[in-house]
Amino acid sequence: MLIHGGILTAEALNNALVEFNQSRKKLQRILITEPTKTVGKFLAGTVAKHGYQTLVAYSGKEALEKAGEFAPEILITSLELADMTGYDLYKRMIAVENLKAPYTILLTSDVTDDILQKGMEAGITHFLKKPVNETELTNSIIGIERSQSEKRGEKILIVDDSLSARSAVHRELASGWDKILTAENGLEGLELAIKERPDIITMDVEMPEMDGLTACKRLKDYPETENIPVIFITSLDSPEFRQKGFDAGGVEYFTKPFKTGALASFVKMLCESKNFTKLEKVMVVDDSKTTRHIFKYFLEKNGYRVYTYKDGREAVEALGNVEPDIVVTDCYMPGLDGFGVIRHMRQDRRWAKTPAIMVTSSTSKTDVIKAFAEGASDYITKPFDESEVIARINLHLSNRKLVRNLEAEQNKLRDTLDHLHKANATLEKLAHDLEEANTRLEALSQADGLTGLANRRHFDGRLANEWNRATRERLPLSLIMMDIDHFKKYNDGYGHLAGDDCIRKVADCIKRVASRSSDMPARYGGEEFAVILSNTDEAGAGKVAEQIRRGVEELNLTHEYSPTLPVATLSLGHATVFPPAGAGPEGLIKMADAALYASKKDGRNRVSAHRPD
Repeated sequence: MLIHGGILTAEALNNALVEFNQSRKKLQRILITEPTKTVGKFLAGTVAKHGYQTLVAYSGKEALEKAGEFAPEILITSLELADMTGYDLYKRMIAVENLKAPYTILLTSDVTDDILQKGMEAGITHFLKKPVNETELTNSIIGIERSQSEKRGEKILIVDDSLSARSAVHRELASGWDKILTAENGLEGLELAIKERPDIITMDVEMPEMDGLTACKRLKDYPETENIPVIFITSLDSPEFRQKGFDAGGVEYFTKPFKTGALASFVKMLCESKNFTKLEKVMVVDDSKTTRHIFKYFLEKNGYRVYTYKDGREAVEALGNVEPDIVVTDCYMPGLDGFGVIRHMRQDRRWAKTPAIMVTSSTSKTDVIKAFAEGASDYITKPFDESEVIARINLHLSNRKLVRNLEAEQNKLRDTLDHLHKANATLEKLAHDLEEANTRLEALSQADGLTGLANRRHFDGRLANEWNRATRERLPLSLIMMDIDHFKKYNDGYGHLAGDDCIRKVADCIKRVASRSSDMPARYGGEEFAVILSNTDEAGAGKVAEQIRRGVEELNLTHEYSPTLPVATLSLGHATVFPPAGAGPEGLIKMADAALYASKKDGRNRVSAHRPD
């Protein structure tokens, strides 16, 4: 249209396109290996027209001779050459010293499964069927450039004696990672890992020379490889084999055949978890090597610094050096058990307020009572859920941080008091400052650390007060209970940092809607929220609830794992009473919670009013 309209000449348009391609390209040198001279010249002319540097070879030997000096970034080669196959050419080319492995396009008269598998095994990932047209060729080159710029930089090592299994894992990871190495058995994989220091290793369990479990254990013996995550990929799917894998030091266990995308997502998560570290230190005490390994893995995955100890005596001796922010300990261990560890902590002023979580397979109520009597902050029963443990650790660390803030404020107040007494300041000013500081401290103790809404303690007190007020004045009292739909899937899919951000944004939306001075929005627990509405009838409560539901949906917080909608949504239930009718504040909570349950049962992302049975 530009040419026909006389706006541009054909030559000017062509020059502009060439200039654009040259400014866009990240790869420049292309080596073409084709036994037929006519085809070779056609390919070279087509590629050169788009601004690439080209060199043509008519045999594998000639290509290898030219590659050393030309250093191609892309290799275009026919499958059948006069002196070798395209597979052999690529393998021999990447063995040339100081020559970087080029991206390779294999030209073949028929792209069969056998050709694809052999190519993938050799390291070739791009295939074109002869005869090749210009559009297909240039699109393939542009695709290589795009993938090259988008791929991650971590190095992955695949260890498996099965050609098809190595190919399957390679295909799964090739779209996201550029540096992928392969080994055919555990011994070869161990030697390659020590030499290349990969970031992640995938390992088959049953292999000749050296099996995967042995190879993984040997990796942990070398300082340079002991911290490389090992993912076991095997057809052996049983609790016994999984236990052996974790005992050997593996971080995860995938069963063949694995779901497409699952392995790549997990590897990406492992890579990204190395990029952030929290300041908090977690001490883990357990006589089970497997349990220590599991805790260390998923806590480090969530950014914590983790220190593990095999018995209570060892942990107690390390307290002064580590200075943990939280301790997670088993109940029963040889020597000094978990009860003794906590008892020692509570008797030492330095660790008296450090949170301690007891973890055990025992379900005895006596053990629970004993744990809390010794000073445990929480109690978790094995087998435990990772997200639950992380949530509880986060909660106790947040509470500990709040306590430290309060203590810091109190220390400041003490210093101020001492100074004022020494300086003979007026008692009136001192009393005024102290009252204001206590007000700030009280406000801190009543706010949820993540959202800034009222916390559960403040909510319970306010609901009781509003009930008494409604009783005296004969006014209606309404309560809305709400829950983020499928929040566990959100946390599992996007991680706990994204989950916390989602909770904050939902809380802000609730705060904007429930904005009357008499309204009381609160974080009820986890992903649950509540709003107390004084002097509000059922219709008014329903209107507020619907505004909150619609407001959260309109936030458009992506939630691809939700079967309800592809965005984060709320389910809400509300109830209204005229005190003193009803069963007290607890009864009102049960009524609103029952309405919330009805919303979930009816499909979620909806508002339900409480209806008497």
